[in-house]
Amino acid sequence: MKLVDSIKKLSLPLLKKSKPRIALQVSQRFIRLLGNTEGRKSPFPPQEVIFEDGDENKKITVLRDLVNKFRIQGEGVITCIPATDGILKLYKYPSTINQKDLESAISWVIKRELAQIKEETAYDYFILRDDKILNVALVMVRAESVNKLTDLIRSVGLRPEIVDYEILAIINYGIYHKLSIPFSILYIDYDYSILLAYNTSNLGYSVIHWSYWEYSKNKNEGLLESFFAEVRNLLVINDISNIYAAGPALANESFLERLLENLPVLGFLDAGELPPNFFIPYILSIREE
Repeated sequence: MKLVDSIKKLSLPLLKKSKPRIALQVSQRFIRLLGNTEGRKSPFPPQEVIFEDGDENKKITVLRDLVNKFRIQGEGVITCIPATDGILKLYKYPSTINQKDLESAISWVIKRELAQIKEETAYDYFILRDDKILNVALVMVRAESVNKLTDLIRSVGLRPEIVDYEILAIINYGIYHKLSIPFSILYIDYDYSILLAYNTSNLGYSVIHWSYWEYSKNKNEGLLESFFAEVRNLLVINDISNIYAAGPALANESFLERLLENLPVLGFLDAGELPPNFFIPYILSIREE
């Protein structure tokens, strides 16, 4: 099963001014809806709704109410699969490989990977090139996750146009804003964080299962120290000297102070004039076709 409209090759996202795009990010804990206001007759403010229990029926009801409130029935949506519902693997080939052999190699890798996965899997791949190495990045996600997300979108009167992968959205932010390559980004969301490193010939990432949501509620110092310790270990293991920080945690000034004290933060990534919670929807909204 291929991803809906496929995950495109990693490249500079281009804003299609003739076709404003709505971005939707759905997690177990929240829904974030962002309308690209350029060219829209009735722009609406960014919407985030938190779900304490992750009830799927509540998500449908809330999202349908938003669709009706802002009169966006029938519009196309770009969305993404959470990092926790998929995996990205990198395969290296000589830059001199011809197209036929490359396609054969990719086909063999896909068949091998799918044979090791018992559940139905959606997949796609993109290519990173440099002078010496050709890298093929294979993205595989649970087909159930894709179906669940696209069914949710259709059930409220919207059209799923592109299903991206959260890891690629974060990388695309760095490319779009021309961060110096190589770059590393620590994205901190409510239920987990992502530390990724990107250069022209390689990329890697780790999902950190630490709850900023829980920390923000109880301010447990032990919980915070465990997060910093895990990130520092990953920085050493992956030979990362500094990072950019992004995500909902950036709205908490006291957390930012602790972040700067404990980690080699080079800078904070924003989402234009939007709150930091909308980092992912922002970059999805300017995603290329």
